[in-house]
Amino acid sequence: MKIEAIYTYLVLLLLTVTVITAQNTNPVVENVTFVNNISTSGMVDIYYDVTDAEQNIVTIIVQASADNGVTYNFAITNVTGDVGGGIETGTNKHIVWNFLTEHPGESGDNCKIKIIANDEMAGGSPCPGTPTVEYEGKSYNTIQIGDQCWLKENLDVGTMINSTAGGYLQTDNGTIEKYCHNNDAANCAIYGGLYEWTEAMQYGTTEGSQGICPTGWHIPTYTELQTLISTVGESCNALKAIGQGIVSGVGTNTSGFSGLLAGYRSGSSGSFGGLNSFTRFWSSTENGSDAGRLGLGSDSDSVNFINFTKVYGFSVRCLKD
Repeated sequence: MKIEAIYTYLVLLLLTVTVITAQNTNPVVENVTFVNNISTSGMVDIYYDVTDAEQNIVTIIVQASADNGVTYNFAITNVTGDVGGGIETGTNKHIVWNFLTEHPGESGDNCKIKIIANDEMAGGSPCPGTPTVEYEGKSYNTIQIGDQCWLKENLDVGTMINSTAGGYLQTDNGTIEKYCHNNDAANCAIYGGLYEWTEAMQYGTTEGSQGICPTGWHIPTYTELQTLISTVGESCNALKAIGQGIVSGVGTNTSGFSGLLAGYRSGSSGSFGGLNSFTRFWSSTENGSDAGRLGLGSDSDSVNFINFTKVYGFSVRCLKD
């Protein structure tokens, strides 16, 4: 069977570079170097080359570990440069990590970084006749999973607002509003926006409503999310992008859904959490003060379905009508 997604792990100690490459893999990341400027500017500059025998666009994901690689949930969201989706292959690619802003007072001496190059063509095929969707200045890929046609990326639409304590900061004001993890717009470009249920639904309550989705698309119902899970054999890993998850929860992306562990925004404290640990997708099915949501975790192949308070900020995936 053809390998569905090809990737290369690179583990970078802030004092030592170790390159781990799998045989016959594609895309390939190599020639990794970095400059540790933590003591002067607080930055870490990472350079790498990436090639792909099949295409010239890849997704680059960066994860960090503070426990020598046992888990990769050390925050590394304040990054810019050649990271995220739509990265062209080439040489001397550059990522800048604003380490001290994210981890003030720490030296990073025991930190490990994992760079994952993910083949964007992995898993599944685009929806027949609708390979891409243009919406509010952004292009989304599509993926056919069984009888369903999904957007392949989390929705990233609207004006970013900063998260502070309290819930329902997104309001019915005629403007779509979004949270970006850690109040950093760069995270929306990678992981998509985080939306309270009422904002995602655009203040309607009808199951299957368009909400903030493009015309001809809608927020999936609870039943439609269950259909998705059934189609992929109840496998959480089949929905996660290559490189997302650990141990028994490592993503295989055999479905092509390419789910990222995008975290959440708390509806009470206004804080952010869960990045690289789990993700939550809203359904359009209401249950009193709660709404149904689908959860994917980093360390398990099991899918989590529950009703949850609408005030939290979760990801949105749109389903074609």
